Amino acid sequence: MMRRESTGLRIWLVGAVVCLFATQASAATVKQKWKLDGYKHQQGDFFEHSIRHLSQLPGFSCQFDQLMVFSDGGGQHYSGTLALLKPGRFRWQYVKPYAQLYIGNRDSIWHYEPDLMQAEHLGSLESVDPSVMHLLNGQIKLSEIKVLKQSYDSELDIRRFQVSIQQSPAVWLGFSKYGDLVYIERQDMLGNSNRIRLSKCSYIAPAKNLFSFTPPPDVDVLDLR
Repeated sequence: MMRRESTGLRIWLVGAVVCLFATQASAATVKQKWKLDGYKHQQGDFFEHSIRHLSQLPGFSCQFDQLMVFSDGGGQHYSGTLALLKPGRFRWQYVKPYAQLYIGNRDSIWHYEPDLMQAEHLGSLESVDPSVMHLLNGQIKLSEIKVLKQSYDSELDIRRFQVSIQQSPAVWLGFSKYGDLVYIERQDMLGNSNRIRLSKCSYIAPAKNLFSFTPPPDVDVLDLR
């Protein structure tokens, strides 16, 4: 049986952890400068507003671009779509460089690779991405997030916050001027970087039937629960 190294949600935070950058050299220069002019939300705490806004959404759908930059100088670019419906449902679909699908429906998670005719039945969200997926799902309280650093990215026009979520390793969260989460970046202990940019987001809750999955006929199913 052919098996390919998974590059989906498990790599997002467990291995490293929303169009991003085609090469490492094209990454935006981050200026350690705080600009408030032109931002819609200038009153109160911007980060607190943004996290509360995220937690109150019933669901959303977006396009994503993901860039993994490895410490040896290599890299890989991915793109696709994602959708989330609270509580506990998500659909993460990779289109490039090859088709991959993750579907979570509160009880379990499916990982499907159509070109390999293979589906994995996973047991829990913890095996995929505990902290950031729980944040997106509205399960993280503001008191459980510690802000370590903050910066303003003039090229992307986003505010970035390096945070620790429930004592997890640090991750960068980037918000648009309207307080929408549009950027996630994580670097692992080996120096590998995983960056995700979200775009064309809809904040209308997706339909529930989008989060169901039945393996097609003749697909090899691995039960990893």
